Amino acid sequence: MCPAIAAASSAQDDTRDPFSDGPVGQVAREVGELLRLARETARGMLDAEDALDLLHERFERTEDRGERGKLAAEALDQIERQMAFAREGRRRLDGIEGKLWARRNRLERFLIHARGLDWWHARRDTGRKRLASDPGSSGEEMHTGR
Repeated sequence: MCPAIAAASSAQDDTRDPFSDGPVGQVAREVGELLRLARETARGMLDAEDALDLLHERFERTEDRGERGKLAAEALDQIERQMAFAREGRRRLDGIEGKLWARRNRLERFLIHARGLDWWHARRDTGRKRLASDPGSSGEEMHTGR
C-alpha cells in the first residue's frame, strides 16, 4: 500500500479496531478449525499412504499383467486423493494468510496515522536491511510487499 494513501485514511478507519478482522475470537475459532482440518488431512494422507504400501506389496507379489494394471490404477487413485488433501490444505492456509495480511495492513495504516510516515519509512528500511543480511532469505518478501 502506498504510504501517502495510508496516511490519508479516513477518520472512520482510525476508530476501527486495527487488531480485529471481525467479532472477538473469530480468528481463534478459524485457527482452531484449521488445526482440526489439518489433523483430518494428515490422517487422510496417512491412510492413503498405508493403502499405497499395501498396493505396492500386492503389485510386487503378482506377475499377472492385468492385476498389476489394476493395482497401479488403484495406486494412482490414492495419490490423487493425497494431492486433493494437499490442495485443500493449501487453499485454507491461503485464506488465513489473506486475513492475516488484511490485519497487518490495518495495523500498519493505524500506525502510519498515529506515528507518521517517518516511522513507516524507518520500519521499511529496517526490514530491507534485515532481509539483505539474512542469507536464507530470497528477498521475495520485500518484492511482493509482504
